[in-house]
Amino acid sequence: MDLSSIPLFGLIKQKMSWLNQRQQVIAQNVANADTPDHMSRDLKPLNFKNIIRDAKSHSHGVSMIATQPNHISGNSVSGGAGFRETDVRRPYETSPDGNQVVLEEQMIKMNETTTNHNLITQIYKKQLAMFKSVTRTGG
Repeated sequence: MDLSSIPLFGLIKQKMSWLNQRQQVIAQNVANADTPDHMSRDLKPLNFKNIIRDAKSHSHGVSMIATQPNHISGNSVSGGAGFRETDVRRPYETSPDGNQVVLEEQMIKMNETTTNHNLITQIYKKQLAMFKSVTRTGG
């Protein structure tokens, strides 16, 4: 069974992919901190509301089945969106050689990305553990 076909795991996979790409862009910024005329870049923020909206329009009709009258009924969704690099333009933070990379800002972004990566990894582990416990009980 492909776990990415389950909506929650698909969203986790998408967020991890975004975080990996962002880490690469930040690393490129840091590597080019002394390159003349280098513009700082970042990824377009991942907008959860847009992902859900896109998923509803591309929904493949996954739904839960209530086996008892006191079960809650509902729908499940998954989504996908492309990531896009954007130039970060701050002319007041440009060095005399035209470089716009501020290392302190890049380190903050790198720390934020690492923290989010750890958070998403923990969510994935917890969801996988719950999924395993439910499938083992045979309920």
